[in-house]
Amino acid sequence: MRWNKPNLRNTPQDPLGRDMPSSTAWVRNQGLEEVRKAMLASLAGLAGSEVARMSMRLRYAGDIEALWYLRADLLSTLQPLLGEAGASKVMDQLTLLFHGQLPSVPRPATAPHGPH
Repeated sequence: MRWNKPNLRNTPQDPLGRDMPSSTAWVRNQGLEEVRKAMLASLAGLAGSEVARMSMRLRYAGDIEALWYLRADLLSTLQPLLGEAGASKVMDQLTLLFHGQLPSVPRPATAPHGPH
């Protein structure tokens, strides 16, 4: 396997032939990393095997959707350590960071408003 295969698009600005990220990919990745860092920061100072496992899952989440769905597991990890109120406060702050990051944010199901 060749690590640096020749590329006809080589330019003086990028002599190693790497593809430059598109501007939208850079913005999307910045948002992903901002959310990831905030989620990891919520575990800072906490110890235990569940904290270590959650930290690894957050670090290796591949996209913003994966981080979105890890919120429930993060809440379960934080509740015994911070209490229900503390964990809920952290999750409320983290959830705000997802605004505008997801293609469509899942909304909670609402009860029908018809006659009973």
